[in-house]
Amino acid sequence: MNKTFAIIMILLFANLSHSQNNYTDLWKSVEKFETEGLPKSALEVVETIGQKAVEDANDVQRIKVLLFKSKFALTLEEEAQLNIINDFKTEIAQSKFPTKNILENLLANLYWQYFQQHRWQFYNRTKTLEKVNQEDFRTWDLQTLFDEISLYYQNSLEQQLLLQLEDLKTYDELLILQEDSKTYRPMLFDFLAHNALEFYSTDENSITKPAYKFEIDNEQFLSDARSFSRLEITSKDSTSLQLQALKLYQELIKFHLTDKELYALVDVDIKRLLYVKQYATFNDKDAKLLETLKAESNRLASHEVSALYDFEIANIYLQQGSTYQPTTNETYRWKLKEAIALCDATINKFPKSKGAEKCKVLKQQILQKSLQITAESHLSIDKVSRLLIRYKN
Repeated sequence: MNKTFAIIMILLFANLSHSQNNYTDLWKSVEKFETEGLPKSALEVVETIGQKAVEDANDVQRIKVLLFKSKFALTLEEEAQLNIINDFKTEIAQSKFPTKNILENLLANLYWQYFQQHRWQFYNRTKTLEKVNQEDFRTWDLQTLFDEISLYYQNSLEQQLLLQLEDLKTYDELLILQEDSKTYRPMLFDFLAHNALEFYSTDENSITKPAYKFEIDNEQFLSDARSFSRLEITSKDSTSLQLQALKLYQELIKFHLTDKELYALVDVDIKRLLYVKQYATFNDKDAKLLETLKAESNRLASHEVSALYDFEIANIYLQQGSTYQPTTNETYRWKLKEAIALCDATINKFPKSKGAEKCKVLKQQILQKSLQITAESHLSIDKVSRLLIRYKN
């Protein structure tokens, strides 16, 4: 299958036993034909399901049908990429909330996947004032493509308050279900926003460099979740991916600040902190990150989500400890010991938590044994030579 449009990226092509309203047998037939290498026969059944979905006004099944039709088109059609995009646009024009939002999010993701497969082509193109071909995205320049991706992601997040009321369980038929996934992505807004963040958080951030280019130059971006949620994040550089990423992190944090369950909030908060640390341009960002992680861990000390902050702290200690060099750089000499101590404390306090699981892996990494012996490339006969021996644990 052409990797360009790996539509499987987000959505399910399994879990058929959970289908509802008598769709189960039809999807089993699709699976059977696909397994037997008969995509045309499978597509005929998908068309039947599509007609039934329209009659039943079953939007979830309509989306699933569109995804399968797109999947088989990659095998059966020469102009599949362009046709798939046009099919999505047609369906979007005919759809209403929230189906329209989901389809727009998927369309943005299709464009994004295409760019990742053809990055070299786009970087070799000169920016044009207008689209070379309004319909054929394969001819666009890089900035035009990214503007289109951003537009559809932004459209998919419209009516945000309503999206925050849509339980993601409604769309199980379309999802690759993982253990505890709903704990961290409980609502449709979470799902769509985190998909958009995959694009906005990319390091493809040097497409254009205006004089007023947005930079993550404010240490308040590394403040605690509540303080960050109240920041005013603005810039003339409205096309900046980093600006849009911070705004989206802020919206997710605002949404989950009042949750009774803290898992979704802490998950997105840690992602935000690590993202800011990666791209921040101000000084002492490592110290500021550590300060915030410790403060949040202490604030939530009675809850097992604090273990997730503790893991990140221990991970920083590991990075610091790895820089230790006898006599030349002894600043972080005992940080590995501190990392082990923090991991042990976290595992003992919340043994069944996700943070404890991560700490166990980190502890194994620190305690991993190693031995390396280096000799000179040429050794003289009957003469003493030196060996350099490095060992750990």
